[in-house]
Amino acid sequence: MGSAMRLIERCSPVLFLMIWSSGTIFVKLGLEYASVSVFLTIRSVGATVALFVALTLITNTGEVWKKLYLTKSLLFQTVLTGLLLQAGYQSAFFLALYYNLSPGSLSIVLGTQPILTSLFAGEKLRLTGYLFLALGIFGLTISIIGAREIGSITSMGIIFGTISVIAISLGSAMQKKLKTDTVASAFYQSLSASLVFLIALPLTNIKLTITPEFILSATWMIVMVSTLGVLLMFYLLKYNSASNVGILFYVVPILTITLDYLIFDNGVTWTTVAGGLVVLGAVWGFRQTEIPEKQP
Repeated sequence: MGSAMRLIERCSPVLFLMIWSSGTIFVKLGLEYASVSVFLTIRSVGATVALFVALTLITNTGEVWKKLYLTKSLLFQTVLTGLLLQAGYQSAFFLALYYNLSPGSLSIVLGTQPILTSLFAGEKLRLTGYLFLALGIFGLTISIIGAREIGSITSMGIIFGTISVIAISLGSAMQKKLKTDTVASAFYQSLSASLVFLIALPLTNIKLTITPEFILSATWMIVMVSTLGVLLMFYLLKYNSASNVGILFYVVPILTITLDYLIFDNGVTWTTVAGGLVVLGAVWGFRQTEIPEKQP
């Protein structure tokens, strides 16, 4: 059992990054057949069902409702965290793109997440830790410039981009402090986001065309990203410092660009490769110098 847990601990950051990075690709595919509000609603409702099924499969019969029972205070904290991570972050992310902030510019804004997360979590970093965080932002910027994705910057785009990074940073810090079962926490958070999206849905542009491509996109986002990916993120937050998890998000745009090249054959420049190597070096250095919390 101990060796199995150590293997999971070692592989979980890489698995999380691969799953999370694939999200942009499948969202890009799904939005060709559905409006943003419809896609977000289907993703959240589907993830809620998937998480409940997962909870029943891994929990003994009769224990499910005990896992789901939370005090009013803890339930409030869990729902609030979910509204930040699931509803606030996702909505602001899409709205930033809607208001013509380019994906590259948005990635740079989101690059401040590790710093904000450590501040919200009240973690104290060494000077070398902050230097590696700054190096990561530099590498991310260089990589995106190489991919020619800096593009347009708009005031509304920056506002929603800022809301997005604050929501995921604050939500990650709050999740770190939650003393709840991981799957039960994810279930309540996905459920709260589903209710928000369902209530808002009639006020939005509704478009949906059911195709094999959309089914593939929605299924991947529900099962892999919004269920397995979220559970992996919660697992990492449980056994690592919030900043140690946050810096992994530096790698997400790099992997997304790589997947975009492999799947859609969009070109990658040597500048992007160089920036990506700087990011990887910064992440490795940060995780080496900042002592992780006790592992399971």
